[in-house]
Amino acid sequence: MTCILIVDDDPSIVSLLEALVSRMGFETRVCLDSKEAAKLLRFGHYDVLMTDLMMPGLNGLELADLALQEDGDMLVILITGHASLETAVQALRLGIYDYLLKPFKLEKVEHTLLSALEKRRLRIENRSLKTELSGRTETWDIIGKSEAIERVFHIIRKAAPTQTTVLITGESGTGKELVARAIHKHSSRSGHPFISVNCGAIPENLLESDLFGHKKGAFTDARSDHIGRFVQANRGTLFLDEIGVMPLNLQVKLLRAIQEREVRPLGSSKSQKVDVRIVAASNADLKTMARTGEFREDLFYRLNVIPIHMPPLKDRRSDIPLLIKHFISKHAPLPDMKDMSFTSEAIKVLQRYDWPGNIRQLENIVECSLALAANDEFIEVSDLPDEITGSTRDTDQCVISDEGISLEEVMTNYERRLIEQALKKAGGVKTKAAKLLQIKRTTLVEKMKRLNMQDTVKANG
Repeated sequence: MTCILIVDDDPSIVSLLEALVSRMGFETRVCLDSKEAAKLLRFGHYDVLMTDLMMPGLNGLELADLALQEDGDMLVILITGHASLETAVQALRLGIYDYLLKPFKLEKVEHTLLSALEKRRLRIENRSLKTELSGRTETWDIIGKSEAIERVFHIIRKAAPTQTTVLITGESGTGKELVARAIHKHSSRSGHPFISVNCGAIPENLLESDLFGHKKGAFTDARSDHIGRFVQANRGTLFLDEIGVMPLNLQVKLLRAIQEREVRPLGSSKSQKVDVRIVAASNADLKTMARTGEFREDLFYRLNVIPIHMPPLKDRRSDIPLLIKHFISKHAPLPDMKDMSFTSEAIKVLQRYDWPGNIRQLENIVECSLALAANDEFIEVSDLPDEITGSTRDTDQCVISDEGISLEEVMTNYERRLIEQALKKAGGVKTKAAKLLQIKRTTLVEKMKRLNMQDTVKANG
């Protein structure tokens, strides 16, 4: 249970604070003598020390120094009627959390104490998460410790040392490429190239050339020889992402390349041997597509030797705090913001959300919240975008009715709210707002015109 140590040589102050803290539901220990308090600090455990500054024996700063030596996570609140610049400097050097000036209001005491306890909780949680995060990223570069993700780790451990073809399935944004990279990293091929190809991002007429290469003059724009991805990945791993969209005629050539371990560039009469491990990924149900003829059944079974399914984020909600910490460290705009945290209430809100965009969406939300946060220590529920808080308050808002829903309207409203938040945080200055949103000022002005937001701010940007 949370325990607060109260030290003051004035019995009336001690009684007042003890009654307040007890009413807040916390355990208390009280002491009228600073030297006796020093003994309690050596042999007891306390979350917060509330101490008077001017006392016989040890003064409040000396007692605070002793307390922080005993427990660096303890928070110290100094009570004084004799504030001075010199005292403030000393307190700052010691790491004292806050002052309470006599005479004080009970509401101020309660607010300060609750803030101190939240800071202590976040500090301890941060250290724990950093330890867990460090241990995990050294191994896989995949963040998580949930049962769902541990099953993925188990298959990676088994699959990585083999030369077998792997098929990774899962929704968009779940981290399928991270799994492919982990397999490569922990295989005998790790010293050789890992080549990634997004089959859905390359035009159909260029995909064959991209994979197998071409000779000069093979087609109109072939002005020089091109080495294909299979040859680039020789002795390494070739990751074929979104393979479900690959044209059927090209699937035939891919199957032949996998089986015969050789490729023939476009325009060439000679085949070239390749030693490549294939790891493929898809967010579609390839087994169903194979049954309906949308995907070659023989290629599906050739790829699906070791299947790995990446669970959606809604099935691994306990991993969200670890993922948040990772993304804060990755996206913090300033070095001292890397220690920022989400409050427990904000994390609960995020864990209730269903995450249709999975980890990629969570990363975007963390990055956005960092940019727009009103507090420089932790991110609260009020800092989260309405798309998250609105969905958790009323899940019906996320349901598509029989009449359908306008995606364009939803995205437009979200964009409008983000711009309004940025302008508010920037005091109406468009240049600063654009910087918060990481876009050009001219882009912001154009968006505001399109959204009819010219009257949103009166100040000149």
